Amino acid sequence: MSLAMTYPARFAPDRGIMRRILDVILHVGAHRTGTTSLQQTLRRNASRLRASSVAVWEPNVTRAALFDGLVKAADRVTPQVAAQARVSSARVRGEIDRLRGTGMRTLIVSEENMLGAIPACVASGQLYPDAARRMARFRPAFGAQCTRIGLAIRNYERHWTSMLGFTVKHGGRVPDRDRLGALVDQPRRWRDVIRELQVVFPRAELVVWPFEALVDVPHLLVPGLTRRVLPAPLEPVPCIHNASPDVALLRKVVAEGPCPHHLARLPEAGPWRPFSAAQIARMRAAYDDEIAWLRSGAAGAVTYIESPECIAGLTGPERGVDHDERQRRVG
Repeated sequence: MSLAMTYPARFAPDRGIMRRILDVILHVGAHRTGTTSLQQTLRRNASRLRASSVAVWEPNVTRAALFDGLVKAADRVTPQVAAQARVSSARVRGEIDRLRGTGMRTLIVSEENMLGAIPACVASGQLYPDAARRMARFRPAFGAQCTRIGLAIRNYERHWTSMLGFTVKHGGRVPDRDRLGALVDQPRRWRDVIRELQVVFPRAELVVWPFEALVDVPHLLVPGLTRRVLPAPLEPVPCIHNASPDVALLRKVVAEGPCPHHLARLPEAGPWRPFSAAQIARMRAAYDDEIAWLRSGAAGAVTYIESPECIAGLTGPERGVDHDERQRRVG
């Protein structure tokens, strides 16, 4: 794999605004792309990061009532949920003000459910079908203070296989041949998700990286997201969390569930590979197109980190808001 980093040529934050606000970075996922490993890294190194004026909100924080009413599918938003979301948005803004008062310069928020939910993706047969509406619910909470959004992407075949495995493990049905074919042909691509993030947070820089190249180095992604060389390297954590279930576990769950006849759709042993060779080839070709688009600059919308070596180009004593703006103007 070549070493490549493309840097955006637009979406520069307003310098006057940036001097007054906390730098908020949203890591929105995606699911099954090493999110838990990155969150564990943030949790394990929270004290070190605080010493560098970096605060962290990971699921232990966001799911402790902070995001009540915000993480909700658009078609499930009732007036009561909307009211709850307004309260949560005000609470988030208040917490950000409090952090600013303590001298924090950066806040990293890592919560993949902002983007959507695995069951919703599987049920709809589309890649984060309501990402724009879901993310729009967070705009009153973060607004212009969101200066950067991080997103990991993954090969479509492996991504859908992992999401399907997660769903079956938790009682979902094993997909049949027609369902798998529909997933291969579903129209949404990673670039659609990226463009929707761009629309909802037009002033935020989008940072995208491939799961395949950076899943083992979440401790390096943090400096890449914050644009800082930290005084001490972050402590690495084991990088296998919530691994995809093997066939033995899936067969046990299905046999004990409401549709034991679906066992016929599963192999006897080994890793689960539900897609055919032809389908895999098509999905990998589609992913290759997305990687080519990112390498080409993604129309100036994305900072693309293709390898760990690229991260060093995003950090250093000269990095920061002013440096980023100069880079954008040059670009």
